[in-house]
Amino acid sequence: MDRPSSIFFFFLSVAICLASLQLRAGSFEAPGPMVFPLLLGLCLLLLSIILFVQSGPTSPANLSEVLSPGELVSVIYFMGIFFLCVFIFEPMGFVTSIFVLIVLLLKVIGDKKTVSALLYGLTMTLSVYLIFVKILGVRLPKGVLGF
Repeated sequence: MDRPSSIFFFFLSVAICLASLQLRAGSFEAPGPMVFPLLLGLCLLLLSIILFVQSGPTSPANLSEVLSPGELVSVIYFMGIFFLCVFIFEPMGFVTSIFVLIVLLLKVIGDKKTVSALLYGLTMTLSVYLIFVKILGVRLPKGVLGF
């Protein structure tokens, strides 16, 4: 099952890299929103190639043996959430897009109740914002909320 997974992650990483190239690059001193998703996409690309090489040829597995229909829906939803985040990151800003990402992931993958997902999302988003913007001085994209 590792070989089909590596092929899937290879194409996913290529899609992430291509989508991130649509974002503003910035400069060396002030990297733009393209840098982080591009680096993650390149890391995933490298890891998928390593997994492909290490796994060797295997007998083909049926998708229904690997994932149940509910799990397949969760995987598709998970990927959709990340693609949505890539496209709303710059126009909506860091705080809004990451908050949406965390809440949706906690609702689907973490099976959290709506109130819990909102509280976790708010806490995690504001914590990361305070660490990066206020303590480290990193400039993050500002969105409709102005921060």
